[in-house]
Amino acid sequence: MVFEAMVNSTRRTAAGLVFMGCVAAGCDRPPRPAETPAPAAPVPASPTLDRAALLSAIDAAASDAAAGVARAGPDPLVGRTFTLTVAFGCFGPEPAPTDKASAGDGLPHATVSADGQSIRLSLSPADWTAGDASGPAPDGFEGLAGIWINQPWMRSDACPASPVRAPGAPATPPPARSAGLVMVRPTGASRLGRSGDRDLTHMVRDDDEQPVGFPARGYRLVLEGRLAGWAVGRVIRCRVVAPDRPPACIVGAAVDRIAFEDGDTGAVLSEWRPG
Repeated sequence: MVFEAMVNSTRRTAAGLVFMGCVAAGCDRPPRPAETPAPAAPVPASPTLDRAALLSAIDAAASDAAAGVARAGPDPLVGRTFTLTVAFGCFGPEPAPTDKASAGDGLPHATVSADGQSIRLSLSPADWTAGDASGPAPDGFEGLAGIWINQPWMRSDACPASPVRAPGAPATPPPARSAGLVMVRPTGASRLGRSGDRDLTHMVRDDDEQPVGFPARGYRLVLEGRLAGWAVGRVIRCRVVAPDRPPACIVGAAVDRIAFEDGDTGAVLSEWRPG
């Protein structure tokens, strides 16, 4: 009898433990429905390249060219959007040109009229249909209009901080231009609405016919669009001219917008949409 009591007690204890285990494990609970996986996060679009990012890409391409490195595979820059800012008129107006020396030089200019009542902003793209500083013109394009990027060692969109030469510095000629942007037009593309390959001008005047004030921070030329694989599928083409000089590099682009802005206020003074 004592033995049977001990057996029965042991069975009751085991049953209790099994019951408690089921409660803890949820034996009496209905199965949980399968969780729906969360939707995949959208892949963020590649950010628009600004002046600093574009110049960094030019530096990398120049380094490859100087080292004799040829990158294989598709160029990841093709199709990327960009906004390139070129500051000009940083140290006051230029003297009015007496000839056509600035025609087709690929640089923006700001000149004041003889009476001081207007400022003429202008851009005359260079004709690079026969070639440019990075090499001969590639096939497949009937329009190659060039813009030089000033101070390519400077990432800021603003003017240089100092307008004067350092004391004691030799009066050496400015270095050869080494960075530019070519506005491409494929062969057979429509000419309708194109303005990237012609001279652009804007007149700044005072409403009260008084001498117009020149902005302390000059003006800005802004170019927007998409980078184009214009030279053997690459966006940036560089040419080594000498081992002790930086390579000359040109960026290919389909430009959608060109604008002149006030350097002080950022106000858009005039714009064109070549596309």
